Amino acid sequence: MTAAVRHLLRRPWPIAIAGAASGLAALHLSALATAPPGLYNDEASVGYNAWAIAHGGVDEHGVSWPLFFQGFGDYSRYPVYIYVLAPLTRVFPLTASVVRLPAALCGLALCAAAALAAWHISRSRAVSVLTMLTAGLAPWLAVLSRTAFETITMTLALMVAVWCLTAAEAGRRRAAWFAGSGVALGVAIFTYAPPRIFVGMAVVALLVAWLALPPRRPSCLMALPPVGLAYTALLLWGHAHPGALTARFDLLSITGDHAPFATVARRFVGNYIEYLTPSFLFTHGDGNLRHSTGFGGMLMVSTAPVILLGLIACLRRWREPVARFAVLGAVFSPVPAALTMEGTPHALRAATMLPFLLMLTAYGWQELLPLLTRRLLLAAALGLAVAVETGGYWYDLYAQWPARSLAWFDAGEGDAIVEAHAIAAGRTVLLSRTLDAPYIQAYFRLRPDPPMVARRGLAAVGMREAGPADLTLASPGDILVLSPQDTPPPGATLLREETVTVSYPLTQVGRPDRQEVLLASIWRR
Repeated sequence: MTAAVRHLLRRPWPIAIAGAASGLAALHLSALATAPPGLYNDEASVGYNAWAIAHGGVDEHGVSWPLFFQGFGDYSRYPVYIYVLAPLTRVFPLTASVVRLPAALCGLALCAAAALAAWHISRSRAVSVLTMLTAGLAPWLAVLSRTAFETITMTLALMVAVWCLTAAEAGRRRAAWFAGSGVALGVAIFTYAPPRIFVGMAVVALLVAWLALPPRRPSCLMALPPVGLAYTALLLWGHAHPGALTARFDLLSITGDHAPFATVARRFVGNYIEYLTPSFLFTHGDGNLRHSTGFGGMLMVSTAPVILLGLIACLRRWREPVARFAVLGAVFSPVPAALTMEGTPHALRAATMLPFLLMLTAYGWQELLPLLTRRLLLAAALGLAVAVETGGYWYDLYAQWPARSLAWFDAGEGDAIVEAHAIAAGRTVLLSRTLDAPYIQAYFRLRPDPPMVARRGLAAVGMREAGPADLTLASPGDILVLSPQDTPPPGATLLREETVTVSYPLTQVGRPDRQEVLLASIWRR
């Protein structure tokens, strides 16, 4: 045993890699306990549909084993995350932490894939470890791996495709690795909306990277069949459900208002540039606290010079297929997000960028490491800057963001619905339509039988949604769950209020440090 330990200590890299991986795993998994306690309606929809599939083989609408899930009036739920989550709901109770667990695991898998891709690019353990740490500590991934949005499965699938392509170029069995990249790209099509456009662009980038210049790799064509099969399945499903896959995009598209071509072009260029600005990437990020913490940008400022060096290195090594693919992927990746208007800049739709930024990071670390090993003072200064910035961000992520973002995650709404259901004792509970999709919160928290939900809707749990007129006409004794925007009907008695004390980061000048916020209230008519 002692000899084995001594042998291990003489080989520091296994210890360094295991330590870095263990640290990232501890950070990502432990943060599930400090993530916002509420579930946004998209997360609740993912969770209930996964539970319904696991326990009844149907979704909330009674459809057996669907390819796409209908939620909130359109097919906005994507299958990969739901089917990954479903088996967990057979073993564990349906809670916010369980619903978010696949996201944390996908985040860790993405870090591993990024490290493997960096190894094939650089053949350097140091570059691999630094790339893994850059991915694992990035604010973009930190939030994606703490929320049950399908986006994380998209980003992981694209990162796996990148890893397969770097392995195809670096080693043997090229055809198998190219085929693996095609499988990952095909899976990505069913993870989130942007890959439906972006995967086609990624295939173009792949063909240009490996066929345009010597050394040409005809085996790269092995990536095409899996992608072709995925697109065929998508088109067949879309033909059977006309307009289902484009309904939401039609509302969000830069062409949604039928503006002239010049206006549409200006919108696209403006949006595209927005996603490449230092403001979005490094200093401010996405203003939506479900997508970003409100503390800094989507990436650490200290990674900016590494990414820039990586881009320069790729341009200098343009004749190398992987470098060519990294640049083309980085250029193409903001396009799907730039085609939409609502919420710009939108970190979830732009998450196609992250795998390619990590590729540039690997090239950047490869360029920077020789300089840092020669100039230890510079290395120490950079290390200190990274430590301070990372420490500040992760402190905010653990200690401040959960409370600051409660209202953004519909916190209090589910608790109020459960409390109202208990108080009602058989009476009707009216859920105000000004709440955020209250029906799915009721399904998630009360877990009614899926076939009964498909037949009776909210009546399966003794509830119904109500507008202002319905609230006024409620029968005496009915229980009302209202949002802060609602005015209770005359004569109603307040039973309970769901409130929370929200804290704001010191970087938001002009706002109070703490503020009491009303989330929902329960009344008896």
